[in-house]
Amino acid sequence: MTEQQQTTIASQPKKFSVDDYAKGVDKSSVRTAALAAMAVKAEGEYRKYAATLINLISLRRETFNPGKLKIGDIIAPGAMGDQNSVYQLQNYVVGLSREGLAVDGNNDLDLNRSFSKVDYFDLLHGQKVRNNVQPEVSSRPVDFVAVLIPLASFSNNLPDGQQVTEDPIWLFGSRDKQALILSKKDANGIHYRYIPVAGLRQDADGAVSFQVRNWAEDFPLRYFEDADFAVPLSSRTAWLNDWHTESEWLNAIHKTRYSNAIIGVSEQIQRHPVFDEGDKGLSVDELLIRRFRQRQRHLAEPDLLILANDHWNFDVRGFNPGGNHGSFFRVSTNATFMLAGGDKTGIPRGLAVERPYDTMSFMPTILRLMGKIDDKNQPNNEMLEQGFRKFPGRVVSEILENKYVDPDISK
Repeated sequence: MTEQQQTTIASQPKKFSVDDYAKGVDKSSVRTAALAAMAVKAEGEYRKYAATLINLISLRRETFNPGKLKIGDIIAPGAMGDQNSVYQLQNYVVGLSREGLAVDGNNDLDLNRSFSKVDYFDLLHGQKVRNNVQPEVSSRPVDFVAVLIPLASFSNNLPDGQQVTEDPIWLFGSRDKQALILSKKDANGIHYRYIPVAGLRQDADGAVSFQVRNWAEDFPLRYFEDADFAVPLSSRTAWLNDWHTESEWLNAIHKTRYSNAIIGVSEQIQRHPVFDEGDKGLSVDELLIRRFRQRQRHLAEPDLLILANDHWNFDVRGFNPGGNHGSFFRVSTNATFMLAGGDKTGIPRGLAVERPYDTMSFMPTILRLMGKIDDKNQPNNEMLEQGFRKFPGRVVSEILENKYVDPDISK
């Protein structure tokens, strides 16, 4: 593939006419050269990664000398290894026990007696300061912890489990105040459901158990008791016990304390494929590089996401409430989108859009105004030739039509 790209680059003109610039021929040339450079770089990175794997599997007990080893030679920089499971995080080994190494009746190492362990979730929740001089600020730095759990771990004990298609997200506020974010994808997009639970545990075989709780105050994200939750109190239990689209959730929660957290947490820690699985006609080398890139992303995924309480910060370089560009509080997620244009742009004058949108709406809205994408966010032929595909996000239709058309109603 790289050889073909180099041949294409060599055959391309070095100078371009005014018409070439208008058609984007110059950009195509630059793009081809950039793709070739990326392919060369990716191949080099993969060779280095493969070398560390060979070194790792070549280690032998009889010749093992830790003093002569360099970690970078056997573990690739940036490779964090497979994620710890919830069971491993709830039984995390931190050192030898007071008894030291012990064996069981079969003379096998007794893991429970030999090692001291901590439950990371209880440990993080239990962090507390004693000298808090601000009475309106919580003495607990950690708000809640979010973890992605494989769907297969839940067996058949999920409410509406047959509808769930994505890995559930567990939010740990305390042993008694926890939640599960369930999601499913279908032809109409992605839907979410939020379930209050308690006492979630995972056993050594990976099976997850928990108790579903009735709606009450102080579950993670605190939507049920939020006065700005755009669902009447008398209907909240029924609404929260059902599935809703992203736009339905955003319309209901955008004014609450935790703003778009249902969507934001999911986007933050759900797995997202690097490439489109539907791409065809790829060479063996291209498929290998894609597997490598996907593996790179997987190895860099975190075990858990720790969210700071309001006015606490885990990054001394910045002072955003709840963390540095990692908070889901409304004050941290607000953004302003302003447009100005003349009569030829078609942009309404003095229009204030009241319905909430997220930043994914910016690009498709601009491109629709330019006539570059259709009403389904599909790029025109010119953009398709440049490698663009369907754009995610909802177009701010009030700007285009001076009226809102809810996609969930207009279907």
